[in-house]
Amino acid sequence: MLSGKSRSEQVEIIKKLIRQNNYREHDRTYEQCVRMGFSVNFQSLGRFAEKLELLDRSERAKQKNIANSMGMANRPTISYAQLKQRETEITFELGELKIRENKLLEELNSLSKMLDVKEFN
Repeated sequence: MLSGKSRSEQVEIIKKLIRQNNYREHDRTYEQCVRMGFSVNFQSLGRFAEKLELLDRSERAKQKNIANSMGMANRPTISYAQLKQRETEITFELGELKIRENKLLEELNSLSKMLDVKEFN
């Protein structure tokens, strides 16, 4: 039935089945895989489900941390206009930092030249 599917497509289908079965119902997942024409080892499927659950948890935690660091954790939705405004603010702030960085680099360069020629008192 699914013999035309590539190995990666088959793995993605199995991942989807595991997630649909809440990572725990290995018997049901195994039966669904067999019905779809996949040859899977029951014990390996169980281990794979456990590892997939850990990976998914890790990914969700990472996304939550990113949202928290952006200050968006308590805002479930943000409008396009708000996103564009924040993008503009960040761009402006980065521009200011770049200007400040260039001024400091120029000052550092002139101080280095003064030290090189010993033009200080």
